[in-house]
Amino acid sequence: MELLFFLSIQFLHFTTSGGLGIPKSPFSPELPSDQVLTNLANATHLVYRRSPQPSSCPSSCQLPSCFCGLSIPGGLLPAQTPQLVLITFDDAVNVVNTDFYQRLFAGRTNPNGCGIAATFYISHEWTDYGHVQDLYSQGHEIASHTITHSHPTTFNQDRWAKEVVGQAELLVKLGNVNPKDIQGMRAPFLQTGGDLMFSVLSLFGFLYDSSLTSSKTSPSLWPYTLDHDPPHSCSIPPCPTGSHPGLWEIPMTLMDDGKGGHCPMLDGCQYDEDVESIQSMLTSNFLRHYTSNKAPFPMFYHAAWFKLRPHREEALFKFIDTILELPDVYFVTSQQLLQWVRSPSPLSSPQPALACPARNVQPCGDKKRKCDYGGRTFYTCAEACPVEYPWL
Repeated sequence: MELLFFLSIQFLHFTTSGGLGIPKSPFSPELPSDQVLTNLANATHLVYRRSPQPSSCPSSCQLPSCFCGLSIPGGLLPAQTPQLVLITFDDAVNVVNTDFYQRLFAGRTNPNGCGIAATFYISHEWTDYGHVQDLYSQGHEIASHTITHSHPTTFNQDRWAKEVVGQAELLVKLGNVNPKDIQGMRAPFLQTGGDLMFSVLSLFGFLYDSSLTSSKTSPSLWPYTLDHDPPHSCSIPPCPTGSHPGLWEIPMTLMDDGKGGHCPMLDGCQYDEDVESIQSMLTSNFLRHYTSNKAPFPMFYHAAWFKLRPHREEALFKFIDTILELPDVYFVTSQQLLQWVRSPSPLSSPQPALACPARNVQPCGDKKRKCDYGGRTFYTCAEACPVEYPWL
């Protein structure tokens, strides 16, 4: 699957005239046509037709390749289970938010001594790929958030492929990210393309998506595969109705703001604008996970939310520092989470999934070059700038 993805990201940009303006790879086959992708999507409908919210998991669904997300993986007890925390950021990475990221990650470590890690869902416009390389070299996960970050309501399979896989390609070419390490995506505006999108992810060897919001909080869900019925309602159609075996979904569990509202990302919640209120909201939601089935605690953000009001950053940092005092709390990437879910291990045993992420790339630092296209620019440590500005 990794090889398929590696090859696929080499050729996507040649499906339109001018492509993404990056030199062609010798490994570039032709992208499947719309008809091929449509046939694939139709085939998935024939495999399985979903019914609403299952309460149990078929006995045929077994780890490591299939999971329903309804209980702690491996049948572990909560006391045996690490509390995994997912902190993610969407959209561009650039000079506007890199200082915030430096403050966030500096000096904060998991119980095993590894630095806390995050997942970045990155779109192209305004992104500084030098900073992407810096984050990747530090052990953070880099994932696709599409090239144009457009409302995808009219996307067909071919457009989904160009957006999602095309952005993955840019992260490889311009951010020096190992293609094997780009395994996930999040849809812009959390608007998936239903089976059209999920079929594309399967076709190009992605491991997971993290776009579907879940209101199921008593208890909250663990990640699940799209082999069978999703264990929660789908609030933003189109929703997946076919089977996509082995493709994981990391649900965006809703936060309770304590004022009668719920949100998948903190900037959508209602709260009093002071440190104590925001920290209290985060703590109450965390305890709901920590004192029940220890489902991964979601911290899904846009960095701009913190820049607008400095006290929000203070509240976040105080909350993080408080829960890091607990001996079983680990801030992990999405891939680390899924590695643990696929091969769960009790706290008393070695935790290979939670080891420090290995990276074989140096930070970009001040070695980056500016690529200027007459009004549109970006920075990269790639050997050369693309001939044309990367776009669709």
